[in-house]
Amino acid sequence: MKNELTRVQMNVLKRIRPSRSERERLHRVTQQVITAAESALASRNLSATVEVIGSAARDTWISGDEEGDQDIDIFIGFDASTSREDLERYGLEIGKEIAVEGYIIGFAEHPYVKARCGGFAIDVVPHYRIKNTRQILSAVDRTPFHQQFIAEHLDGRQDDVRLLKQFLKGAGIYGAELRTKGFSGYLCELLVIKFGSFVNVLKSVQDWKVGTCISLTSEDARNSFASPLAVIDPVDTNRNVAAAVSLDSFSVFIDSARSFLESPCIECFFPQQIPPLDASAFQAIVKKRKTTVFGVKFDLPDLVDDIAYPQLERAHKGMLIALVRHGFSALRGDIYYERGEAVLLFEMLVSQLPAVERHEGPPVDSKRHANKFKKKYANNPLVLSGPYIDGGRYVVELRRKYLTLPEYVAAEFKNVRSSKAILRAMEQEFQILKDEELLDSDGMRLFLARYFDRTLNNCD
Repeated sequence: MKNELTRVQMNVLKRIRPSRSERERLHRVTQQVITAAESALASRNLSATVEVIGSAARDTWISGDEEGDQDIDIFIGFDASTSREDLERYGLEIGKEIAVEGYIIGFAEHPYVKARCGGFAIDVVPHYRIKNTRQILSAVDRTPFHQQFIAEHLDGRQDDVRLLKQFLKGAGIYGAELRTKGFSGYLCELLVIKFGSFVNVLKSVQDWKVGTCISLTSEDARNSFASPLAVIDPVDTNRNVAAAVSLDSFSVFIDSARSFLESPCIECFFPQQIPPLDASAFQAIVKKRKTTVFGVKFDLPDLVDDIAYPQLERAHKGMLIALVRHGFSALRGDIYYERGEAVLLFEMLVSQLPAVERHEGPPVDSKRHANKFKKKYANNPLVLSGPYIDGGRYVVELRRKYLTLPEYVAAEFKNVRSSKAILRAMEQEFQILKDEELLDSDGMRLFLARYFDRTLNNCD
């Protein structure tokens, strides 16, 4: 087993360890960006510092990664006396000046520039220079302290971090953004430092319980955070580095660790790609499942994922609760959001409800409520039968108002618990798509393929 573990790790590293030419290109672009930033600061007579932060600086990045791990994070450090307005203004100006291949504005606690240069994604982030984390003025101010801690403690275990990152990618739980709710790169680095190696991390993970608390500076750490996993930030003990990790991501990590240690295989790192669904494949799936899939589609532009996703989740949950309250039954659902296009997906156990629904009233021995119930439904045009008594309670059978999901959503979407942004978007225009109608883009065809293929990735 030990030999097999070693063989799999070495094969994975051959694919994810950056080559000499990749390192040289990264170094060259990094130096170009630093020089451009320093020149931009000098032209404005600003004394801010320029520092490279993150996986590129710590050499924990993954070769050929298209999901952001190759990003070069440039931190522009301003004196703590700088106003927030000037910090943001100069940060954006310098970032735009560096962005020779285009840029977009990202948002954390304050705006920053996401640029392209030399084929790399460059994040230009302004922050305050502080002496210790007790002086934090913005959330990103602690990041340079993360850099220092990792540099002092990682001790040559960059390949173990790479293996852990790729393993989490294979399981679909790498990334702290709200779309994924998984494990950040910094969290991966801390886990390797804590447990000593990639394999030792997995050995610990397989026995984790909900409420697990990990500290790199104390042996007597308790989870005082409302999260399934707490990893205390060694540079700021009031912060949980694992705050973004959802219960499902936490649980998937445990299952994946157990499966890999029992049967090591390279597929745990590089799972087989799921092909997008075409119409015939979709029809075969829903015919077998005997369900109906609906999607509420609308445009939600100008929102970054971490702002859009909480609102979409709230709208999806609110709509699901409302549907169930009106007699509909859903197996499950999901959220699609790409380039400003949103789809709230619902897989319904039945496509249409009966025209009649049963409504129970008070017990007969509750005189006051009984009289009110009988008066309410006497000569009511919605009543198809009743009131009558069944099991000691008054009952009426009513004509159901909405028989299908499209009927309900079209009439009641304004009454569903949602955000103002989503309500405004739906007021402008929305569509309700059914089954094959959802296959209207490459993104949706792949999204639906992944929706139906929910099998855990392991080597059993």
